[in-house]
Amino acid sequence: MLKSIVHGIDKFNTAISNVTMWLMIPLVGVMLYEAIRRYFFNAPTVWGMELSMMIFGAYIIFSGPSSILQRVQVGVDLFSSKWEPRTRAVVNCLTYGFTFVFFFQLLKTSVIYAIESWELQELSSSAWGQPVYHWKTLIPIAIGLMMLQSFAEFLRNVWMAVKGEKMP
Repeated sequence: MLKSIVHGIDKFNTAISNVTMWLMIPLVGVMLYEAIRRYFFNAPTVWGMELSMMIFGAYIIFSGPSSILQRVQVGVDLFSSKWEPRTRAVVNCLTYGFTFVFFFQLLKTSVIYAIESWELQELSSSAWGQPVYHWKTLIPIAIGLMMLQSFAEFLRNVWMAVKGEKMP
């Protein structure tokens, strides 16, 4: 059952990551359109730069769960590289406790931030003045997905600590 939970979380976050990759197409399209309007017709858009920043922001925050899954974060393994895999897994389980506290605080704060934005029907302060509350809702969703993927990594480490082998 533990394996199916972990693999289910991995599959879900991989699917989210695969969908998120496609955000590059509209991002490039918006930036190309803005560049052509700005440099060839001397008629920049009011919305191009801001929309490209919002799309790129969504792309970046949804890369978090994928980076945890693919283990591409920077780690300091000065000591742990010399430890047995089981010992490393036990220490990782302990550090994931701190990770969950950190992510929980981020999640709590970002949910409050998103709710306030929806209540205010918040608009950007740019000349375009686009609604931003829907963009701010993506933040707690991405943090929740990172928590979920961290939980899967925690379970992998529990498996290693208990069984002494990698989860198949």
